[in-house]
Amino acid sequence: MAQKVVTLYLDDTSIRLLVTSGQRIKKWADVPLEPGMMKNAVILKQEEVAAKIKQLFKVRKINTKKIILGVSGLHCLTRPILLPQLPKDMLEEAIRREAKRILPVSPEQLYLQWQSIPAPEGKLQVFLVAITRTAADALFSTLRLAGLKPDLMDLKPMLLARMVKDTMAIMVDVQPTEFDIVIMAGGVPQPVRTVPFPNEAPAWPEKISLIKEDVSRTIEFYNTNNPETPLAATLPVWTSGE
Repeated sequence: MAQKVVTLYLDDTSIRLLVTSGQRIKKWADVPLEPGMMKNAVILKQEEVAAKIKQLFKVRKINTKKIILGVSGLHCLTRPILLPQLPKDMLEEAIRREAKRILPVSPEQLYLQWQSIPAPEGKLQVFLVAITRTAADALFSTLRLAGLKPDLMDLKPMLLARMVKDTMAIMVDVQPTEFDIVIMAGGVPQPVRTVPFPNEAPAWPEKISLIKEDVSRTIEFYNTNNPETPLAATLPVWTSGE
């Protein structure tokens, strides 16, 4: 029998819960968050949010403490990093030095993780993911108050990217307070953007206009930085969200 997996995702407006067994959805639910509990994907009222999570698990009769945690990309940075071939014991230092050079935020303010990806001959390449300590610490503290322990944490844009099997594609996910844009190039998500909507919730026509403008800018950015492999005009755009 397939093991049950419990996934939790929080944003400024709600807590979302999904329980799966293999490829079958067993339960799903969400509970709204009052304004001010979270802002810009950072939990401000940890005890109140933890109480909401506890109540959601109680109502849905979920007893497990281990969960998979989805995280907004709003306070996250991603970069592919190309390095010369290095001994394993030198790799971490080299990645952290390169992160300090290329990221707009000091690595001391970030949690860093990376994964090896295919590289040109004679080179080494990793995909770097960084999340601000402020956002992550508030999230982990809230989960501890709720009695939960995340087994795995991943960025929502990265989860979105893994849903598409095409090596070249554009993905757009729209949520009430933000939207993600992911360009898959050669099977690697680059660039990845999470863009917040203005504080005053815009109407749908305005949201669509904002999304179109940002998608166009992201495509232009990619094509400018990759003149030898520009995105084809016929490239599929995968959409999801609310």
